[in-house]
Amino acid sequence: MKRKTEKRVAIALMTALIFVFVPIIRQDTKAKAANGSQVIAASESVGDTTADWLVMVERLDQAIRNGTGQNVSFLTGNHFEIPTDILGRLAGKNATLALHTSNGVTFSISGRDIYAADAPVVVDVSFESVIPDEVKRQIPGQNILKEFSMEQKDAYPCCLNVHLGLGEEYAGKHAVLYSCDESAGLLRQEGIFRINELGHAMFGLERGDEYMVAVYRGYTVAEGDTLSHVAARNGVSLQALMAVNLQIKNADQIQIGQLVNLPN
Repeated sequence: MKRKTEKRVAIALMTALIFVFVPIIRQDTKAKAANGSQVIAASESVGDTTADWLVMVERLDQAIRNGTGQNVSFLTGNHFEIPTDILGRLAGKNATLALHTSNGVTFSISGRDIYAADAPVVVDVSFESVIPDEVKRQIPGQNILKEFSMEQKDAYPCCLNVHLGLGEEYAGKHAVLYSCDESAGLLRQEGIFRINELGHAMFGLERGDEYMVAVYRGYTVAEGDTLSHVAARNGVSLQALMAVNLQIKNADQIQIGQLVNLPN
């Protein structure tokens, strides 16, 4: 009788912990998940994704023990919290937790990118357009494919990767991630990614913010190139070229291998 009582108490405690730590899962979320060696993105198949918190933790522990860089996929919906105990056990390990939301967007946390485990990763993401049109017009001829924003604007205790399914028709082009500086009413270019053959792109996020992704034709700087030469060769003005390359502060300072966006 005593053992049965102790077992019931243990089960009750475990149930309480699950309700404290488990992310909120929306029932209307349509799961789309697929793993890739470098880019985790949405697809038409659920695959090995689970919405069960305990199953996810069990698989994550196994992936950590394997140490082979395995992706563990977890269906969260658009609201989730990864607690500090999960971050702590994953930190420094060769494994990745993939968090599948909706709208063709997946977030992931690699153990090698966790530099602190004293605060949880909390994400409430929305895919509605929140960046003002006048701010978007700062980049001429933009082809905006995705917008997403986080309610929490805090810095993350790790690099939170965002994986985007943009479409195979954009393969080879540049996906450019922008954030919005609300106080200044300006866009900041956060990163460039050459879209892979499956139409997927990935960026590392350091904080929650308001983001949008635009797609451009791309060019890779070769030996002897100047921005003026690149502009002339592609039939655009230097001013137009600089307008879609906010990361380039000095037109005279570019490096071999650097990715340059070309106006659409």
